[in-house]
Amino acid sequence: MNVKEREKRLEEIFRKKNNEGFAVAITGCWGIGKTHFWNKFFKEKTQEEKKIKEKFYYEASRVDFASAFENKKYAYISLFGIESIQDLKNAICTKLSTNPYVKEAPKRLEFSSLLKKSLEQFKDIKVSQYGVSASAKLLENLLYAQVKDAIICFDDFERLSDKLKIQDVMGLVNQLKLERNCQVILILDESKNDEENKKKYAEYKEKLIDDTIKITSVEPLIRVKAEEAEIDQPLIDLMVKFADELEIHNFRFFQKVIKLYREFLEQLPNEVAYWTKEIILVRILQGYFIEDFGQNLDINWDQFTRKSQFSAEVKKKHDKDHIGKDNIQLNLINSISPIFSQNDLWATEFKKWFEQKSSFDSKIIRQLVESDLIDDNYMKAKAKIDQLINNYKNYNLDSGFTKKLSSEIKKIIKFDVLENIEFYCSFLSEFDAQEEINQIDQLVKEHLQSAFHENHERMLKLYYWHEDQTQKYRKFIKDLLDDPNSFKQQEFLRILELYLYKGETAYGSEEVLYHMTKKHLENFIKDEYPSAFKTLSLKTICKKIIELYQLKQSQMVQTVKSWLKEIIENIGKSKGYPQHYINYFTEEL
Repeated sequence: MNVKEREKRLEEIFRKKNNEGFAVAITGCWGIGKTHFWNKFFKEKTQEEKKIKEKFYYEASRVDFASAFENKKYAYISLFGIESIQDLKNAICTKLSTNPYVKEAPKRLEFSSLLKKSLEQFKDIKVSQYGVSASAKLLENLLYAQVKDAIICFDDFERLSDKLKIQDVMGLVNQLKLERNCQVILILDESKNDEENKKKYAEYKEKLIDDTIKITSVEPLIRVKAEEAEIDQPLIDLMVKFADELEIHNFRFFQKVIKLYREFLEQLPNEVAYWTKEIILVRILQGYFIEDFGQNLDINWDQFTRKSQFSAEVKKKHDKDHIGKDNIQLNLINSISPIFSQNDLWATEFKKWFEQKSSFDSKIIRQLVESDLIDDNYMKAKAKIDQLINNYKNYNLDSGFTKKLSSEIKKIIKFDVLENIEFYCSFLSEFDAQEEINQIDQLVKEHLQSAFHENHERMLKLYYWHEDQTQKYRKFIKDLLDDPNSFKQQEFLRILELYLYKGETAYGSEEVLYHMTKKHLENFIKDEYPSAFKTLSLKTICKKIIELYQLKQSQMVQTVKSWLKEIIENIGKSKGYPQHYINYFTEEL
């Protein structure tokens, strides 16, 4: 039964029993959207009736119209925090009013409003030796007498106070239904109550509840909130599929997803390709799923790679002991979108964001959005690679398989992560395609050489990203970084600035500091320091440089100290400064 069918069923109950009391339970998992379902239903049906009545020409027609919602008194009561039946009755009285979705409220409840205000004034009167104030008791009875022919909604049964017994609440519901002709809606998660309350509820349910509407999917709430956030329809469908396939029934999970998705999009250019939006949404779904369910389901970021996915499939085919050991949830996630198993730079940065183990770099995300990563040719090549590997899995190869695969791999070298390229090469090695592998290796090295000169910082990140892995290209990156001519003055400025103003050490600072020479340091003090850090004294700068070396290259500390002393002395002597003035800058180094 879908949402429309549930709404139709509930409306039929209201229409058929328009002038009768009844009780309907709306049940479902905690956070699935039961309250949202009821509020939306009540609002829409009220507005539908109001539009119908507005079309009537004669006032008599409006009066005679059999309204099931629009002209009813209404009270919504959360049971959370209510500790006695009398408190619950008072809550009904004080909350009872005209339908909140009718703009023009009739004046027939003015007397009740006056009584409510009076009750509010008397409710804090203390108990005395003569008992509860007779005035307050009288007002309570007068107000409760007004409770009839109304729609009353009770919510939060699972948060019921220990002092308020469920049988007492159900007894009151029975009275409202039979004696006061009220139509009562009960919103609850039947599985959340304690065992005693479950048993009592089950006893009353059979006698008291006329019908039950079960909410089994969080889809309606996802669609409403995602549309409000102006998320593309295909992405909303993806979230719904994620919820249904993985049986996530708590909207609070998707509330976090939608919020973070909007926050990321606000940091990006106004024009963002659909593919980019899908990648961002997938990474956020992936991150929160691992964060919320990963430990219990034995799922982590490292399992979302082409290599691990392919290895699991091979094991499943060839290892008899592996049969039945599949991670069902992991397989379901990968079936929802192929992006989940693509371990690219997007995955790297989002993993850092969720794990908060290292600095998340929003600049890289922005560069990825603006780069050719979202180019159609790249996406087509990735799709062809997937198709060729699927052909292998399905025992459907042709004679040109290795050449076709290597041809597509060459197209993605500039955009994909090295781990994926290495995996593809190891895959090709199973077919003795050494010539194709050599060609790919050469292209990778040429790309890394070019990338090194264009973006030294990113090369450092690539190197340290693969620090704990045996990457075949890592040695080549290290050789590039170890080249004494590779030192870049701008990298040193960046590292020093980050440490000075944020107290953080940057990616690859060990490599940059290692390649620092006395000449580089002298150029910095003479040329860059005055303009880059003019608000800080030279003495402070020198101390911070030494601190950096103590943290990242401790074996060079004494060498750097002697360099700094020599540089400062030479500068001082060339400018004719007195020796005591020079000593002031060097004595504490």
